Amino acid sequence: MKRTLILTGESGAGKSSALKYLEDLGFYCIDNIPPDLIPSFLSLIESNPEVEKSALVVDVRNPAFRTSAPEMLKKIKEAFPEAEIWHFTASKETLLKRFKETRRPHPFQRYFPGRSLEELIENEQAFYEGLRGLVDRVIDTTNLTPHDLKRSIRLILSVGKPQLQVTIMSFGFKYGVPSGADNVFDVRFLPNPHFVPGLKLKTGLDRDVRDYVLSFPETLETIERIYSFISHTLPLYEKEGKAYITYAVGCTGGQHRSVVVAEEIAERLSREFSDYSIFVEHREQNVRRKVKGS
Repeated sequence: MKRTLILTGESGAGKSSALKYLEDLGFYCIDNIPPDLIPSFLSLIESNPEVEKSALVVDVRNPAFRTSAPEMLKKIKEAFPEAEIWHFTASKETLLKRFKETRRPHPFQRYFPGRSLEELIENEQAFYEGLRGLVDRVIDTTNLTPHDLKRSIRLILSVGKPQLQVTIMSFGFKYGVPSGADNVFDVRFLPNPHFVPGLKLKTGLDRDVRDYVLSFPETLETIERIYSFISHTLPLYEKEGKAYITYAVGCTGGQHRSVVVAEEIAERLSREFSDYSIFVEHREQNVRRKVKGS
């Protein structure tokens, strides 16, 4: 089956780097294609037996895209349901840094010549926010190096259509909050095994530590409340086009309480959300594994 990717998203978010890598992987690639030509091009690709993989970049560099993007993407999805639309994004701070490093003009400058770079980035992000419901996958490159982006693309291509990958991470606040976490929960108010003889040098992966932490009603209620939030938001993140989502649970050192809570939540998610890939990661133990059942 042919594979066709349509890349769009904010300027500076990594579309050009992704397109170069896809070309290295054997994709027939076109950058900055006029929106009106996309349906005709996709029809030609479908009828050409020599082209098995193709990737197109379409974005606000073309004025027609800025005025017709929603209707165009809807028509593409209706006429070519197998085509995948990837949206590239990054934080405003990251985009500011990238534009200042490259010294390139922002494409929105042609539309708003008197505005600052920060305003132009905000305007473009607001524009793409209205398209989120039409894309198949959102790729956030805020914390990705070029090598990380290549690995991400390689992983995406190997699994086909998006399957939400959920990571439940434990960490220690004393070592810093994980930069890639989408949501952070603080469980430092729970009883601490660190002060219990015989448990200090163990972790939440040990049975006696787990039993101690789970013996308190406040722990069970906390797990229930966190799980309720996660189970509510996961389908919403998927609807928005998220491919990866990380929920981080932190205690002081990331050894006991957060580990137990993360394990309990990940196990429960794997049973109730079998369509997702559920991973549990313990940052301070350098442990990451896929949870069985997911």
